[in-house]
Amino acid sequence: RSYYGTKKFVFSDHLNLILGSNGDGKTTFFDAINWVLTPDYVPKSEEDKMPEESSLVSAKMFSELRAGESSRVLVSMKLKNNSGSLRIIERAFNVSKTPDGKMRIDGRTHKAYQIVGAIRKEMFSVKDVFEKENAFPAIIKKYHIFKGEDRLNIFNDKTTLQTLIDMFSEIKDLEPFKQFAKYAKNTSEKAISGSKDKANKQNAKVVEIQNDITSLSKRLETAESELALAKRDFNEAKEHIDAIDNDYEIIQEADKLEKDVSKAGSEIERLSDKIDEEYSFKLLDEQWILMGFSSILKEFNNKLESLAYSKNNIESDYRKKQEDEFNQAKIEKAKTELEKIAWNRSDVEKMKQMLVTHRCAYCGSAAPEGSVTYDFIRQRINDVIDLLTPRPEEKRPEIKRYFYARNIEEMKEIGLSLAHTGKDLGGIPDEIESTYHENDEIRKLIAQKKKQVDALQKSIADLYASSTSGENLKEYVANIAVVNRWHDQKEASAIAMNKLLTSTIPNLKEQLKKKREDQKKNVKASGGNPMMMVNEFFSLFCDAIDNTEAATYEEFLERLGKEANVFLAHLNVDDFTGVIKIYLDRYNDLKIELQDKNGKLITNPNTSLLTTMHISILFAISELTKENRDAEYPLIFDAPTSSFDEGKDKTFYECLNTQVNKQCIVVTKSFLYKDDNGEYVTDTKALSKLNCQKYRIKKLTGFDKLDITTIDTIVEEIKEA
Repeated sequence: RSYYGTKKFVFSDHLNLILGSNGDGKTTFFDAINWVLTPDYVPKSEEDKMPEESSLVSAKMFSELRAGESSRVLVSMKLKNNSGSLRIIERAFNVSKTPDGKMRIDGRTHKAYQIVGAIRKEMFSVKDVFEKENAFPAIIKKYHIFKGEDRLNIFNDKTTLQTLIDMFSEIKDLEPFKQFAKYAKNTSEKAISGSKDKANKQNAKVVEIQNDITSLSKRLETAESELALAKRDFNEAKEHIDAIDNDYEIIQEADKLEKDVSKAGSEIERLSDKIDEEYSFKLLDEQWILMGFSSILKEFNNKLESLAYSKNNIESDYRKKQEDEFNQAKIEKAKTELEKIAWNRSDVEKMKQMLVTHRCAYCGSAAPEGSVTYDFIRQRINDVIDLLTPRPEEKRPEIKRYFYARNIEEMKEIGLSLAHTGKDLGGIPDEIESTYHENDEIRKLIAQKKKQVDALQKSIADLYASSTSGENLKEYVANIAVVNRWHDQKEASAIAMNKLLTSTIPNLKEQLKKKREDQKKNVKASGGNPMMMVNEFFSLFCDAIDNTEAATYEEFLERLGKEANVFLAHLNVDDFTGVIKIYLDRYNDLKIELQDKNGKLITNPNTSLLTTMHISILFAISELTKENRDAEYPLIFDAPTSSFDEGKDKTFYECLNTQVNKQCIVVTKSFLYKDDNGEYVTDTKALSKLNCQKYRIKKLTGFDKLDITTIDTIVEEIKEA
């Protein structure tokens, strides 16, 4: 990912520090170790899950590959098996660049090698090394590799205690005997019930007692099943709610405030919907555009009335003129016709004779056909005939309008319609003022509501700040119904368990005890019943196994606590330490507490003390592993002291270096500080107090902050001055 080329680390048998600031490759280093030590044959826990393989490839390396070229991502680790023989574990895959520049990954391998002389010889599988040779078994890895402080409390996993018990005690060997004893006990009870008739003849009282025992046993079994169910429900709810147990009241209060915020938000939304500020639309929709228009409209209509009056006058004058012109033309025409018809019919006959004689009868001039004189005489004859011919009276021509368009009339109609819209134009200013005022009042209410919301949100933020979970509490507040269900389930289950443990089950056991004592007396008095005696034996055998199992748990936890307190004293020399107490409570749940020397519970210990406590328990488990399996394994931590105050972390590592004789590999940004140039440098004075293996990892200088392909992490061993 951030490592390009070969990077080598050599670890000592004691403390090993890998120092790096944010973004220098600390997590990548931890992931590389976790990756090579995590085989494919075991189920992966959440912390074992690695990022996508493509994200493990150095961007710088891939950018330098040409199309068709390939390279290899590889992590190789040397370690010793349980006999001290050297083994090499390698995990790798091939990376190639396709012609279109994309990444292709193949050739995945996870191999183990042994060293034979100077030759590496591949072994059958990594499982042989991890499990058969006990180099780093999967069951051990869970308690030796930790990413961050939140992973240090291994008992958050409910299976941890049973796993450790199985690892460090012989209690698992009791399981076959436990199953057999239970089977034999139940079988003998059934046999007793089956021989009831014979027993009746011998001793009715014994049978009666046995029936009572059978009934009580069933009731006890039912009660224990109910207890198991209640405990399951309790643990299920407890697992969810324990992290917020101290913040439960805060969650309730925050939920109430959130509901108030939601209510105020709804009110703001409702008020916002009432604001009517579509003033541009109202100019037309509500005719606000006509505000102050009354006087203009009146003047407009007056002018239109005047224009219409003038138009009518002009039109009348025009028609009158047309009439006069027509009449005058008629008179003139009549005069002309009168002049034409001054001639009589005898004159017409005379002119016709002229056309025959081709000579004018009045002046004697010749009038040959085709001459002007001849044509004049003929036209004159035609005119007189036309005038003398009767014809209908001449039709008066249509007088056209002077104004063809009706613009003035239409504008007059518009003016009249505007004056009669049904809208009180004079009231528009008051309507506008009222609308503005209503909107202003609504805005004031909204402002008040927003101020209220701001105050509520500040109160919510203050609640979150005062909680132990901070902003993470928001998720729980958002799912308050689920939180309440957890809380109610936990309380109800606790009440049910308390009743079962303090009353129901003890009473049933006491009754069973008395019945069995009565049974024993009656069996002896009646000469003894072999089947009842067998049943009594297996009942005692079951009790003995249960007591042994309980004693084994108690013994292991006491042993674990004792070892953990030794390491706690070593790691916390200059501060309050307390005593680690590990036990099973009345509900059979594991409890880890810090107490003072008088047994008083230390409530809310600081985070660094809690972290030191969890690390001490891990060292104790490692010590028990060494004793029981005759093998030691490294403890690998990624940022285990991130919550420690400055100086506290250095003291912790000094104690770890001098007081704990175990191989520890720790990735941390402790012992780094910013110099005057803002660059992270090592605290050589503090590091000089540690005679351990130390490495500094950092980005190679000269990289482009905006180009990930320029980044390469370098490894420098920090040597003693």
